[in-house]
Amino acid sequence: MAINVIVASGNIGKDAEQRWTPNGKCIASFSLPVKQGYGEHEKTSWVQCRLFGPKAEKLPQYLTKGTKVTVTGEFVLDEWTDQQGNKRTAPVIILNDIDFGASGQQSNQRQKTNGNGRQQQTPPPNNEPPMNFDDEPPF
Repeated sequence: MAINVIVASGNIGKDAEQRWTPNGKCIASFSLPVKQGYGEHEKTSWVQCRLFGPKAEKLPQYLTKGTKVTVTGEFVLDEWTDQQGNKRTAPVIILNDIDFGASGQQSNQRQKTNGNGRQQQTPPPNNEPPMNFDDEPPF
């Protein structure tokens, strides 16, 4: 028995792209950096993440460049032939779950100074997307 689960965390590289299949199914994709090695041997690779169905329809507005996310899903190797006839591959994560992490500014409560010099704490705005999905992804 083989288990295929991958967890990756990072800041989204560019805004998510949303498209529809000829059958009307929604697909959203974005890229995440994955670091390998350490020190002078550290290397960053980019992994494509894909969402399907209701999540792909509702989440792209929240999947913007720089947003910190942790994703869990199935690792696949996308294969295709380019225009020159060369076989190409790219790592892809088909998402089962996505968690939105707060940036340093959002995770700490914002502080304001009131008129008498005391600091006043206000909670950060809730920028997280809704997490109520009726349908399961089609994979």
